[in-house]
Amino acid sequence: MKNWYKLDNAGKLFPAVQNRKKTSVYRISAIMDSPIDALYLQQATDTVARRFPMFLVKLHRGVFWNYLEHRKNPLMVEEEQHYPCQSINVSDNNRYLLKVLYFQNRISVEFFHVLADGFGATEFLKSLLFYYLSYCGYKVEAEGQILLEDDGTDPSESEDSFKRYSKSVYYESFSNRNAYHIKGTPFEQYGFNAVHGVVSACELNTLAKKHDTTITAYLTALLIYSTYQTRVAGEGSKTPIVAAVPVNLRKLFPSKTLRNFFGVVNIGAVVSEYTTMEDLIGLCHDMLKHKTSPLHLQNILCSNVARENNSLAKMVPLPIKKWLIRLGFQMLGERKTSLTISNLGRIRLPESMSKYVQQVETLVYPSPQNPINCGISSVGDRLTITFVRSITEADILQYFFSYLTSEAGLSVELYSNGWGEAHDEMF
Repeated sequence: MKNWYKLDNAGKLFPAVQNRKKTSVYRISAIMDSPIDALYLQQATDTVARRFPMFLVKLHRGVFWNYLEHRKNPLMVEEEQHYPCQSINVSDNNRYLLKVLYFQNRISVEFFHVLADGFGATEFLKSLLFYYLSYCGYKVEAEGQILLEDDGTDPSESEDSFKRYSKSVYYESFSNRNAYHIKGTPFEQYGFNAVHGVVSACELNTLAKKHDTTITAYLTALLIYSTYQTRVAGEGSKTPIVAAVPVNLRKLFPSKTLRNFFGVVNIGAVVSEYTTMEDLIGLCHDMLKHKTSPLHLQNILCSNVARENNSLAKMVPLPIKKWLIRLGFQMLGERKTSLTISNLGRIRLPESMSKYVQQVETLVYPSPQNPINCGISSVGDRLTITFVRSITEADILQYFFSYLTSEAGLSVELYSNGWGEAHDEMF
C-alpha cells in the first residue's frame, strides 16, 4: 500500500476553491429500518477503514501541489449535530477528510471532494452498511456487489484514471455566456436546508420513457423549467439557465478507481414565455446525448489534463497556483452555471441487504453563486430527489415537486431536515 498519493486531476481543484460557504463536501446517506447502534457502526467503520486506505489520508501542502498522506489513526463515528455538508474541521477529525455520521435511523458518509467522487463514496457506504448489518447479527451476503476487507485493496482502485485515459489529441474549448444565477435571502443562522422528495423509480422511468428520454434529462428539464417559471419569467431575463451535470467517466472509460473520475457537462437554454416543458425535455435529451458521447468526454478529459501538464503551470508555486485555480473556477465554472443536478443512479445492493435499507439520499453542497443544488439516487423502487439550499426561498423546489404531482401525476413523499424553515414556508 502506498503511504502517500498525488491528488488526481479533479481533486486538485477543491482545496483551492473550498471555504466555509463553498465547502466542497457532499453527503450520501442510507435510511435504515431501525435506529443506529453506534457501537456496531464504529466496529464497521474500523473494518472498512482497512479496506479503503486511499481515503484514510491527510491533506498536505507541497511546494507546487498538495498531496495526500496515509494515516493510521482511527476514524471515529459521530452523532450528527449540525446541518449537512459543512466544512470538515480536520483538527476535530484526526485530520481525515471524510466523516461517518449517524442520527436516529440514518447512516451518512461525508466526503471532501478531494478524495473521491460519488462512485467511490457509494462503494465506501455500501461496504460500511454490509459490515454494520453483519455486526448487528444479520445474515447478509456480499453477492459480488460489496468490496470486502478479505479481498484486499487492488492498486488500480487508487489510480488517477484521468492520466490513464488522457491522450495528446486536439481538444475544443468554448467561451459561453455567463448563466442566470439564483438569488435569495441567506438563512438567519447560516447552514444548509435539505428537502427530500421520494418517488417511485419505476413510475418516474415510465414517465421519462413516454417523453422518449431518460430520468436525468427529464429532471434536468424540469429544474430549468421550474427556475424559469418562478424566477426568470418575472424578471424578463434573457440569460441562459444552465444545469451542471456530473458524468461518471467509468461508464465510457473502464476503470476501477475509487478516487475522482468524473466530468461535468453543462445543459442549458434561454427560456422564453413560448418555451414548453416538452421543448426543454427534447433539448436536454439531445444535449446530454451529445455531451456524454465518448468523443466529447474525451475532449473534456484531455483538456483538463493538458492544463495540469502545462510546463509553465507545473513550475508555479502552490499559493499562486491556488489563486489562479480559484479565478479559473469562478470564470469558467460557477459563472457559467445556475445550479448542479447530480444523479448517482440506482445503488445496487445484495438482496440480503436491501430489505434493511429504506432509501438512499445524495446531498450536493450549495455555494454562494449556486445556492440551490440537486442530488438524485435510488435503491429498489424508492428514488430520492434532494435539494440542498443556503437561502430561505423555496419557490423553485415547490414548483418542481408540485409539477411532479399535479402535471406528471406522481406521488411524492416529502420531508426535510428543517434547517431555517418557518412554519408556513414549506409545502
